[in-house]
Amino acid sequence: MFECGEIKYNFPGSLLSSEIRSSIQTFLLAECSFHCAAQVGCMSSLTNLDLHSVHITGEELYGFISNSCALEQFRLSNCNDIICLKIPCLLQKLEVLDVLGCSKLEMIDSNAPNLSTFFFSGRPIHISLGDALQMRKVILHRDYSPDALHYASVKLPFIAPNLQTLVLSTSDETVSTPKAFGKFIQLKYLEIEFSSSKFSQDYDLSSLISFLDASPALESLIIRITQPTIRRDSVIEDSSGYSRPRCLQGQCHDNLKNVMITGFCSAKSMIELTICIIEKAKTLECLTLDTTRGHDTRYAKIDKCLRLNKEALVKAKKDRIAIQRYVEGRVPPSVNLKVIEPCSKCVEKYKVLLQAMICII
Repeated sequence: MFECGEIKYNFPGSLLSSEIRSSIQTFLLAECSFHCAAQVGCMSSLTNLDLHSVHITGEELYGFISNSCALEQFRLSNCNDIICLKIPCLLQKLEVLDVLGCSKLEMIDSNAPNLSTFFFSGRPIHISLGDALQMRKVILHRDYSPDALHYASVKLPFIAPNLQTLVLSTSDETVSTPKAFGKFIQLKYLEIEFSSSKFSQDYDLSSLISFLDASPALESLIIRITQPTIRRDSVIEDSSGYSRPRCLQGQCHDNLKNVMITGFCSAKSMIELTICIIEKAKTLECLTLDTTRGHDTRYAKIDKCLRLNKEALVKAKKDRIAIQRYVEGRVPPSVNLKVIEPCSKCVEKYKVLLQAMICII
């Protein structure tokens, strides 16, 4: 089937006789060529289609799915011959569309009227979802893009106006998030992940408040910084005597209940973002600030966190001090503040160093 990494197997359309086609509900194909797709014929019972590392062109795929009117879920991953993915309006039952890692893809043009969940991971491309009024959940992982969050705040309110769940992941963010032009009127859950330490030192974390202002129904907000990020603008190392964060203007928020920031850092803009959330969210019930970047996650059967190195422990200690100085005093009694720190086993190894650092600060 394989030779020097090249796919040699061509899936024969003759295997899909009329009788077999009419009974197939799930069709999963991987690591092969499927150039006969458009000639296969009607797949009247097909509800779940999964193509992984399949050599197929956009035109061939369009012909295949146009004959699959019962399709409900479609997953396309690492199919690198497709430049334009078109989804016809004939797919009235299609609810879930996942497109992951298709390196040559330049456009997604969907006219499926009842699409409710969309997951895209890859480089920046043009995305058109038609009249996506049924869209309730979007997961967007944009790689090699300096403005993924900018794109989401400016474009998504109009592409999918009725979103209820939005998950955004960016690895190369450099452009601070502007004020949104539209509103996420029904958005209840928002998760934003910085999946790399490469995003700009100048990125203004407090600009994320624009998502809060654009989402009046938001109930849960999660911000994750998953890689160690050393910022030049730490309030702990500010020799000018940082005392009071700037006040960020904007309306109050009447629905936000839970906020978690994983990878909380002592950057000025992070402190300002946190305080702004506290001041705006009048219904806030729980605020979780995790200084370990998620390393404190306990496994079900092992009471053990992922080990942090010396630099990460020193950073976590500075972040904890920033919380004590600038955040804790602003948290209302009605809000449950949870601060997650490195576990005692992690701290013990560098206990003397951390104690000395506290004395210096």
